[in-house]
Amino acid sequence: MIISAIVGQKQKRYEIQVDGESILSVHEDILVKYGLHKGMEIELADLAEIAEAGERHCVAQAFFRYVSYRPRTMLEAKQHLIQKGFDETLIQSVLASMKQQGYLDDKQYAVNWIRERQTGKKLGINRLKQELKRKGIASVYIDEAIQEEHYQEERQLVTEVAERRYSRLSQED
Repeated sequence: MIISAIVGQKQKRYEIQVDGESILSVHEDILVKYGLHKGMEIELADLAEIAEAGERHCVAQAFFRYVSYRPRTMLEAKQHLIQKGFDETLIQSVLASMKQQGYLDDKQYAVNWIRERQTGKKLGINRLKQELKRKGIASVYIDEAIQEEHYQEERQLVTEVAERRYSRLSQED
């Protein structure tokens, strides 16, 4: 089979035609990666590989759009991509790749979440554990993150809250 034409579409996508028939639509990154050009001879197995790479690219782009607003957990990213209608095995593959590249790190997410919520909202450890469990963070990561933030900070927080309540209640009858 020989590529007879590559026709530009919207949003950096290109339609690949083989023998005058539209076979596949791919992003320009895939076009460049595989060096696709008019007159190139291509096998059916190569087309299947290119189609899979195109799908993988779509999943990765959806992932990057989703995490561009704020950090996400592995569970949140997976649920979002499933909701978008992508194949679950492809999602698992892309998320494993993103984790390996450092874009997804549930342990670091837990550390940052605890640090932010303790300083900003003055929440206690039990409440933070509940929030992180709801977000799909493993208990091991939650416990490690709590150890990093020390129980001293919580003791200080509890003391401050108790002092405020005591001062307020001591003025009442």
